[in-house]
Amino acid sequence: MKHYIINIIIIIITGCTEISKSQQQFITKTKDIDSLALLYKEKADAKDDAGDKNGAIEDYSKAISINPNYVAAYYNRAIVKSSMGDKKGAIEDYSKAIELDPQKSGAYYGRGNAKSFLGDKKGGIIDLTKAIELTPQDIDAYINRAVMKYEIGDIEGELSDYRLAIKICKPNADLYNNLGRALHDLERFKESAEAYGEGIKHFPKDYRLYYGRGLARKRIGDKKGACEDWMKSSELGCVQANILLPLCDEYMKERTDSLKRQNEGERT
Repeated sequence: MKHYIINIIIIIITGCTEISKSQQQFITKTKDIDSLALLYKEKADAKDDAGDKNGAIEDYSKAISINPNYVAAYYNRAIVKSSMGDKKGAIEDYSKAIELDPQKSGAYYGRGNAKSFLGDKKGGIIDLTKAIELTPQDIDAYINRAVMKYEIGDIEGELSDYRLAIKICKPNADLYNNLGRALHDLERFKESAEAYGEGIKHFPKDYRLYYGRGLARKRIGDKKGACEDWMKSSELGCVQANILLPLCDEYMKERTDSLKRQNEGERT
C-alpha cells in the first residue's frame, strides 16, 4: 500500500516537472520575441530622436511584425506618422493602441488631435474627453479641447474648460492667456482683465499676460492701467506692445513730469 502511494507521488511529481519544462520553453520563447521586438522599438526611438522619421517607422513596423500586440510600438509609430503629416495613418495606429490598451490616455489625446486636424472636431472632443477622464491633470488636453470647442462655436464650453483646468491642474500661463483672450472676444472686458491679472500673479515675467490685460483695461476706460501693462510688456520683450506705446505718450509725459517733481521735492 505504501509502495502504491509512493508510485502515485512519483508520477505526479514527474508530470509536474514535464509541464514545468514546457512552460519554461514557452516563457523563454516569449521573452526572446519580446526582446527582439524591444530591440527594434529602441532602434526606432533613436532614429526618431535623430530626425530619421522614415527609418523610425520602418523599425517600429518590424517590432510590430514580431509582436503584433506591442502597444508602445503602435503608439510611438502613430506619433511619428502624425509629425510627418500622415494623420490618417496616425489615427489607425492610435486606434490599435487603444484596442490593445483602453486605458492609454496618450493614445486618445493623440487621436483626438489628429481627428481635429482632419476636420472632425466633435470626434476630437470625444477623444480628448476620454483622455481627461483617464488623466484629469493633463493640461494640454483641456487646452486643446477648449480650442476645438471654440472652433465649433461652443464658447461657453471653451471657457468652462479653461476654468476647470485652472482649478484642477498646476498653474499654466497658456490657460490664463487663453481664458483672458476668450473673455475679451466676448467683450467681457472686466473679467478678461481679472483673468490676465490672476495669471500675472503666477507668471510675472510673461509679457503676453500684461499685453492682454492692457487691451482689456483700455476697453473698460482704464488708460493708465493699460499703459502701465503695455510698458511692462514691452520691457519683457513684447513687440506688439511697442506698437501700442505711442497711444501712451500723454500718460508717459505725465508720469515723467510727476517723477521729476518728486525728485525736485526730495532735493529741497
